[in-house]
Amino acid sequence: MTGTKRAMNSVEWCIRLGWYLCLILFTSFSLTASAAEQSISEPVLVGERPSINGEPTIVEIGMFVFDIDDIDDVNQRFSIDMFLVGRWQDQRLALPESERMGQTRFMLLDDVWTPRILFLNQRGLTPQLREGVKVDDLGNVTFQNRLTGQLAANLEFQDFPFDVQRLPIDLVSYQYTSAEMQFSPRSVIITMEDSFSIEGWHLKQLEPEIDEFTVPADGSKLPRLTYVIEAKRDSDYYIITMLIPMALIIFMAWTVFWLQPNIVPPRIAISTAAIFSLLALGVSLRLGLPKVSYLTRADIFVLGCTLMVFLALAVAVIGSRWASSDRMEQALKVNAIARWVYMLLFVVVAVFAFHR
Repeated sequence: MTGTKRAMNSVEWCIRLGWYLCLILFTSFSLTASAAEQSISEPVLVGERPSINGEPTIVEIGMFVFDIDDIDDVNQRFSIDMFLVGRWQDQRLALPESERMGQTRFMLLDDVWTPRILFLNQRGLTPQLREGVKVDDLGNVTFQNRLTGQLAANLEFQDFPFDVQRLPIDLVSYQYTSAEMQFSPRSVIITMEDSFSIEGWHLKQLEPEIDEFTVPADGSKLPRLTYVIEAKRDSDYYIITMLIPMALIIFMAWTVFWLQPNIVPPRIAISTAAIFSLLALGVSLRLGLPKVSYLTRADIFVLGCTLMVFLALAVAVIGSRWASSDRMEQALKVNAIARWVYMLLFVVVAVFAFHR
């Protein structure tokens, strides 16, 4: 009986110990949930920015560019795949020292203060991850997301096809002024331009630019952070497919000066064929560019070559007319002079068009 009684007491003691453990776990869980609920529901976290003595809130932005796979010259946009990280401190989200266990909490954007950042030049960026922030025990807030889509770029084509473009990633806080929020000078961008899938360009990252954006309506100054990727066009394609064929057309038109002035049909045929060929190449070259009002270097070269071919046609017509009117000696003299003047003009046009 004594052994049975002891066994019953042991079982009863184990049951009580189990209940005590369950009660402790339930109580700690309730306290943690209650603290989290209280911190999330606190309205000051959403409506007021975190600040010490009224100082501007510092926001650090880090960006990793996975890929740039296309630059659209006509629409002046580029496609990008990037990972964005934003960090700032909100001491109101810090846990008491007794509750700091090195864990990270996830909170929705609507439940915490955020710097209200937008991309000024975005033309359809799509977030790939869940919208929210991670908060550690000390109140350090981290926002992370992967964004894919298109950004606008103000491309300049005066030096085309030897142009160098700036591809901006332009961030601004649309709600807070520079006196209320500032971007950290430690904001960085990391790229792996050697692994980008884009063809026909050489890309290089530049230093971030911290500036202010002036709102035209009221003149207020908003904090602005601009990452810039430099894109240098690979001109080899245009040299091979456009510029060299144009030079060959010029040489074709040059042959009219080596034919006798009285051989009219071949001279006229060569000149007109050269004109039509140059016009076709010039139009095809322009189709890949937007309808800008200024001349590019390629336009200057095409225009100069076209004028030279028209000049060759004019000289051929004049020489043939002189030859048919008993002025063969003068026609031959014009032919001899035009051979060298024509090539000199071609050198002048090429240097004027592409010399930097």
